[in-house]
Amino acid sequence: MDTLPQTVAEPLQILIYISIVLLLIIGIFLIKLLLDTSNLVNSLQDFIKVTHAELEPAIKEINGTLSNINNISSSVNNQLNSLNVGLEKGGRILSESGDKAYKQLKVAGDYAKEGLFAVIKAFLKK
Repeated sequence: MDTLPQTVAEPLQILIYISIVLLLIIGIFLIKLLLDTSNLVNSLQDFIKVTHAELEPAIKEINGTLSNINNISSSVNNQLNSLNVGLEKGGRILSESGDKAYKQLKVAGDYAKEGLFAVIKAFLKK
């Protein structure tokens, strides 16, 4: 700094000292920021471990519940299918019984009609 005039050298020295102090302050804040970030990461890791430990049994229980629900729905589905098959068989039996009863009643009605006509003819002849 010997070659610079005195009016420029002193402000440059002050600027250099202020720059060094500012760099030190920024460096200290960066170190503090890194330490805080490290602590935050450690806290997050602990939180994740605790959350995982607490959620794992709940997830297993939910999986078991879903399995039970699937089994129940499968059982209900099978029972509904069986009921449907039974109702179809019952409907067929009723339909067949109705057809047979209709045919037998028709035959009986025909015989009753013939008998009634025979009785009427007999009364009319007398």
